[in-house]
Amino acid sequence: MTASQDDFIHHILNTVHTKQNEQGSSFDLFMERTYEFIDAIDWTQTWLQALIGFHTVCFITTLLLRNHSTGLSIYFFLLLGMAALAKPLNDLGRTHWDNFASANYFDESGLFAVSIYALPLVFNSFVTLIFILKMTAGLLVNMKRAQIKQQRKKKE
Repeated sequence: MTASQDDFIHHILNTVHTKQNEQGSSFDLFMERTYEFIDAIDWTQTWLQALIGFHTVCFITTLLLRNHSTGLSIYFFLLLGMAALAKPLNDLGRTHWDNFASANYFDESGLFAVSIYALPLVFNSFVTLIFILKMTAGLLVNMKRAQIKQQRKKKE
């Protein structure tokens, strides 16, 4: 590498470091915007408290169903189906927000509906999927053990 190439690379690195120090890290910017988003919402509204209660009940249901494979599987698809309703619910909220909310949180992109409604449902679906995979792995281990026991009995 020549001296001019080395100088050029150092110049680019210094520029990147300077810009990063001016703007802060991406994570810091993300956290700042997240706090601004949370602070902008009036959490004392009844419908938002009911939505938080709904998500709490959904999470508790996920935990209660963790050992019931059939119920958990049905519940998994129910959660995903409810999450898929984020767009139509956002459209309804955008049309009728003045009937239940103090401000119109429902933009065309649906960021609020996805953040407050669909994201917790997808998180619950992810936890549900982990429980399903854990049960499936347990079944595979049990089946393999039974197969090994049966093979040992045939050899004796």
